[in-house]
Amino acid sequence: MHEEPSSTPAGSHNPRNNPRQHKKPTRRSAAPTQHLSGSGPAPAGSNHAAQSAAASTAGSPSSAPQGRQRHEVAASSLGESNGAARRSAHQASQAAPSAGSSAQAPASSQPLSPEAAARAAYDEYAAVTEQPYPGSATAHGAQRHAGYAGYAATNPRVNPARKTTDQAAPYADYTRYTKKPKKKAGIVSVILTVVILGAIGAGVFLYLNPPSFNTVVNGMTCTVDSGTTVADLIADGVVSPEPGNLVAVDGEVIEEGKGTPFTATINGEEVVDPATAVHKNDTVQISAGTDIMEDYDAKTVEKKPKTTTLGEGAIHAIITGESGTVEKRTGKISGKTVKEVTKPVVNNTYFSYNANTGDDKVIALTFDDGPWPTTNELLDVLKEYDVKATFFTIGEQIADYPDAMKREVKEGHQITTHTWDHASGSGNGVDLTLMSPEEQVEEVTKGQEAVTSVTGGEAPTAFRAPGGNFHDDIIWNVAPYVSYEIGWNVDTEDWRTPGADVIADRIMSAKSGDIVLMHDGGGPRTQTIEALKIALPKMIEKGYKFVTIDELLAYDDAKALAEEAQKAQDAQDAAE
Repeated sequence: MHEEPSSTPAGSHNPRNNPRQHKKPTRRSAAPTQHLSGSGPAPAGSNHAAQSAAASTAGSPSSAPQGRQRHEVAASSLGESNGAARRSAHQASQAAPSAGSSAQAPASSQPLSPEAAARAAYDEYAAVTEQPYPGSATAHGAQRHAGYAGYAATNPRVNPARKTTDQAAPYADYTRYTKKPKKKAGIVSVILTVVILGAIGAGVFLYLNPPSFNTVVNGMTCTVDSGTTVADLIADGVVSPEPGNLVAVDGEVIEEGKGTPFTATINGEEVVDPATAVHKNDTVQISAGTDIMEDYDAKTVEKKPKTTTLGEGAIHAIITGESGTVEKRTGKISGKTVKEVTKPVVNNTYFSYNANTGDDKVIALTFDDGPWPTTNELLDVLKEYDVKATFFTIGEQIADYPDAMKREVKEGHQITTHTWDHASGSGNGVDLTLMSPEEQVEEVTKGQEAVTSVTGGEAPTAFRAPGGNFHDDIIWNVAPYVSYEIGWNVDTEDWRTPGADVIADRIMSAKSGDIVLMHDGGGPRTQTIEALKIALPKMIEKGYKFVTIDELLAYDDAKALAEEAQKAQDAQDAAE
């Protein structure tokens, strides 16, 4: 068993200075555990630790205050006590009986708990110094707490954390240690941001609303102040427009300078208000003002259209006019009276012209007085040469030849009316002008209804009057139902049966835009059919095409042609 020397030189407690203590480390036995837990006598090494603590206390400077000396001694002694406790445990393990001896090993070989180790350290420390209650030894004489209970109760290193009511155990709420607090912008950052934004806003405002800028006035670039108006430009002499005058109803000046002060546009848009502001890069145009007419009393008078006849040609367009209005004005200042046309009169115009087909070589073949027993033979010839024609039919005969009428529709021919019964009765079978207005209208409308019964569609408004008798009042009597009366440029007079060759020669005499008159009823039409067999292949060889009346009418704007003809007529009348 190791014995403590009676006289220990300074520093002999260091294992490096004591060869006998420099042994191979061994696992601690359970004996020190039993002593440190308070169940056995204190080891011999503890007295040595106490003596070292006392020597350390005795050697401290006397000039230090007593309270400071005691706390320094306590701290030093506590550290040495912990070391002494560990050395005592080691010496006890060296002195323990070997295996097979009669000494009994401690019942428990578990390592010391933190609290037991702390208690052992305190016992060693308390042996050499009195341990005050930390923080309670004050000048006011607060009661001390002796022993380990007081020490452990206040020492945070040995006082285990305890959970109180409504309090989370230490580290139980992990997020409270990991959650980063939100950073709050400092007042300097806020002020700096406000200043920057304010500067940007001011810059944008000055850019959009500069104190002065350039603008173009009447073609010249001028620098003007912000807020300058049209009136300012005139007042500052940038422009000097002449104002208009106050005039009478007849245009005579009543008072100068009493018209509009100026006429202006900004970027092409008219400006009336002189307080209108100009802006950067605007284009301003300011010119003289306009005259203002005096106030007047007015009376409106309607003017009926007149009927005029213009032009020459095979196509007769019926252009219905419109009434106009004339305003009678009497000035309130001048007392003068004038007449002003407020709506021009459009006269009723019967305008004749020929189709202008340009470079197109087209001809319109027309057949009157059908249908007839030979109509199907005529359709066979037209089909053979792929020729389209227009049939001016007698309304009362349509129902007798349904097959021929269906063929005309199916094969693309145009069907229109040649009146209901060819002006029979009071018209002597040939002249509508001899009939009453009511009879004239009936002849046209009944014939159109018969056409509709075959085609299933609205009848064309182009028709042909029997014998070509269409003039004077009948034009305007039937105008609500008819837009064109179709004449002819070439009359083959096939109804006279002059022979197939003669008829063929007359057909081939037609030019581009012409209308050729033939018949498919009213008598035998074999010569007409034979003449077509002769003429059609020859004309096709010359490059001619054959169109319907509606297709021919589509080449021109009859109303525009009539207006031009009227202007020419007016100019001629004025020259005379």
